[in-house]
Amino acid sequence: MSTDYNIPDPPETTPNATLDTSECGPEPDHIDATAGASWSRAESATWAWEELPPDTMILAPAFDPPPMRCPDGVWAMLVAAVDIISGTDPDRAGEVALFAGCWVPDQPPADGLYDGDLVVRLTNPACPTYPLPYNHVADVEMLLAYHGRWQCVGRWCGVDDRWPHIVAPAAAAVMGLHGALCEAAMSCDATQSPVSPRPITWARASVAELLDAGLVKAGEELLFWDRRNLGIRHSARIRADGALVLTDGQVYANPSGATTALSGNHQNIWGTFRRASDGRTLNDLRAELRARRRN
Repeated sequence: MSTDYNIPDPPETTPNATLDTSECGPEPDHIDATAGASWSRAESATWAWEELPPDTMILAPAFDPPPMRCPDGVWAMLVAAVDIISGTDPDRAGEVALFAGCWVPDQPPADGLYDGDLVVRLTNPACPTYPLPYNHVADVEMLLAYHGRWQCVGRWCGVDDRWPHIVAPAAAAVMGLHGALCEAAMSCDATQSPVSPRPITWARASVAELLDAGLVKAGEELLFWDRRNLGIRHSARIRADGALVLTDGQVYANPSGATTALSGNHQNIWGTFRRASDGRTLNDLRAELRARRRN
């Protein structure tokens, strides 16, 4: 999934050189305050409409230039939500309707609690970037927590500020494939008749570990808001093996499959589902469990 460019050798460039803006257009004398306010309102409306966690950045649709490097003290950006318009709308099929993420300070273990998490890392370009200025391009690496390892599932070299639109389709495909594998594993387990009951393997990559730690209980209700502004709320109950049961009876081994079924797009489930009893997200509970394990 890499992107390569055949480019001529650039003039000698110092990686930490000051960004050359001589080729950029002149700065406007002023910014239209009304246009700026409208743009800010549009971003806030998208954030609220999609029910994104508070620390989430919306990268597509673009309201601001996207980051081109991970900030100091940050390991990667967690993909929080991605939505690609399907073929039901031929005029816009394949268009990136939503791509959002949030910064992750430290690299977490790729264990069961984080299995299925997808991140992107923005680093200095390893290859020459001529004719684009060095700071205007990035190398983008996509990693998936899978079977105890952070595995590279995509790499794009020397990508400009369109990188969210370039990598979003791959992110949607990876998240969808991982969810499908979870559900396939659950179906396979369901058709077997072991001598003694055993937990669903893929379910133990998520909610079952919270069950084991006593942070959630079997039968407890989780809430998922889909278009809160329209008053649409879904709920699921935690089964004893960690799977989620929706109100229509559908069972999902991993909450990622449940959120995809409910919202139609791919989301990182840990910031999406909330415990009905106190409003804490699964991400809050996951952080608490990780803190316990550190002590």
